[in-house]
Amino acid sequence: MPSLSRPSMFRTTRVRQMFVALLIGLPLVAGCGGRAVTDPARVLADPGETPARHEAAMRMLEATGDPATIDRTLQQVLMTDGYALASREAAFEALARRDAEGLESFLQINLPRISAPLWRERLCELVAERSWIELTPALIRAWARPIPGWIGEPEDRPERAALVQMYGEPQIPTVLMRVMLDADPVVAVNLRARCWELLVAEGRRDVVVDLLATAEVAENDGMFRDLREVASRTGIIPENREEIIWARALCRPENAGLLDAATDAVTRLAPARRETLELRDLGVLVGAVRLDPTLLDLDEDELAAGLAETIDPDGRRVHTADFTGFTGRHTERFREVRDELDWGDLLALRVAVEALSLEPIRAHLFDHAERDLLDRTTEHGGVIAIDGRGRFEVLEFEPRTRAGDIRFEASQELFEAGYGGVFHFHHHAQKYDNREYAGPHLGDFQYAESTRANCLVFTFIDSSTLNADYYRHGGIVVDLGQIDRPG
Repeated sequence: MPSLSRPSMFRTTRVRQMFVALLIGLPLVAGCGGRAVTDPARVLADPGETPARHEAAMRMLEATGDPATIDRTLQQVLMTDGYALASREAAFEALARRDAEGLESFLQINLPRISAPLWRERLCELVAERSWIELTPALIRAWARPIPGWIGEPEDRPERAALVQMYGEPQIPTVLMRVMLDADPVVAVNLRARCWELLVAEGRRDVVVDLLATAEVAENDGMFRDLREVASRTGIIPENREEIIWARALCRPENAGLLDAATDAVTRLAPARRETLELRDLGVLVGAVRLDPTLLDLDEDELAAGLAETIDPDGRRVHTADFTGFTGRHTERFREVRDELDWGDLLALRVAVEALSLEPIRAHLFDHAERDLLDRTTEHGGVIAIDGRGRFEVLEFEPRTRAGDIRFEASQELFEAGYGGVFHFHHHAQKYDNREYAGPHLGDFQYAESTRANCLVFTFIDSSTLNADYYRHGGIVVDLGQIDRPG
């Protein structure tokens, strides 16, 4: 039996280990089952490890690692999916303790990229708790981008809540306006567009209208210069970032003829009708003038009556996409959405019906859909436009990336053509009997909400029939009926 005055070899080694652990501030064991942390980088690279082991690994890494490796590893915990909130918060605190300015710089870029809803919410709370006003631009950029999986109301977004905590609810429009005006007009174009977008979303369209009319514009402020030009000539105020890009594209020298034609078409309308116009209406107006200028003289009732007879006669079957398991109203019948359609919608529908009545257009769409059917790497899409001689044309565009057979990634070339076109379109052509996908679905609604374009989707009902649907922002869909394969 060992003497009480002399510890055993086991106890001597154990004391030494504990002494070393205390020196580096690290518990010897951590986590379930008391497993020792021997490789902190490996533990921190695994989101499935417990928060206790993550925190132990962080302390060991801080004591033994080089600064660049420590920062990079902790940043990965902030950004990578799958980590527990406690692990992420511990990494945040460690980074803030080590280099608050470095963490600020990292979050300025990466906060909008964080996709985990609960972690995004907690991170915004941490920023607000510190009154970290330097991160106001990052919160604005993050607020303007959708959070995957977010099901709350727009006014409950965590980024907005953080800004309210730091500045107060009444000051939110002022903060957005101040950031927009103070940001560099060349370097921070995207941030300024996001501020504009959020002001409109907050119901403060009056603020941007007033700014366009009265704000002093620097010589290098291309955004305000272009938006003033479009507003003065068409009366249209962009709603979001994509519409700002759209309006600015119309002001490029190569699009001068298009803007002139749009201005001429707008001046043909009564003042009350001009007040309802959106950017998506300009291509329709220009195309309608090229087709038949008298179309612009038709009022809503006249347009609606003709459409009801053509696309919504009694007894016509309407093919709709399957929304089983999803909440909300999903209707495509013209008579059921008529009250939600404005004059611009009705004119667009009239133009669409005219295009689909033409055999060459139908032939092109069927040929395009057949090629889509054979291509399993992407959906196919493009733009339907009306040329200077009043002829419809189907413009095909390769996808920006090939993301699978149920997705079409629109390219910048498509957007450029769409600025003066009438409709963006794509096919649902995975098989001939594809009627359960007849119409836009969730991804298509998101596309329309972002781009605010007029859109068409064509779906195979059988080998000889395509179903056509019109849709745009706000979840509006109108079934245009079926078109038959020529011949």
